[in-house]
Amino acid sequence: MTLAEVLVAVAILTIGLLSVVGMISSGFSGVVVSGGQSKATSYARQKLEELKNRCYNNGTTCGDATYPASNGNDTPEAGITRGWTVAQAGATVAPNRLSRITVTVTWTSGASGPGGGQQVIMETMRAE
Repeated sequence: MTLAEVLVAVAILTIGLLSVVGMISSGFSGVVVSGGQSKATSYARQKLEELKNRCYNNGTTCGDATYPASNGNDTPEAGITRGWTVAQAGATVAPNRLSRITVTVTWTSGASGPGGGQQVIMETMRAE
């Protein structure tokens, strides 16, 4: 084997190893983004279920006098913000009132770049 053959073989191996390192970095970024999205989806689903299970205000049995019309936000964990809106849908009246529930979860991750954020938005309808 000559010196030229060895240099060509080393160059081919170097190119192959560099491409593998690039794929590992890209894969890690994908895992970070997917983990944040899974966590945000879980927080959105949790709040959506909580809001769907509240009672309508009928003046006697419901502890929340503002429901079904309400909104708010919280921070379930550092770097994650969750906001929600519950609004009556259309001109519906009891006992057929209909509400639209929207939950938005925003989070930042290293993969989204500086100052960048990502969102998960879930929406459902709820009848009285």
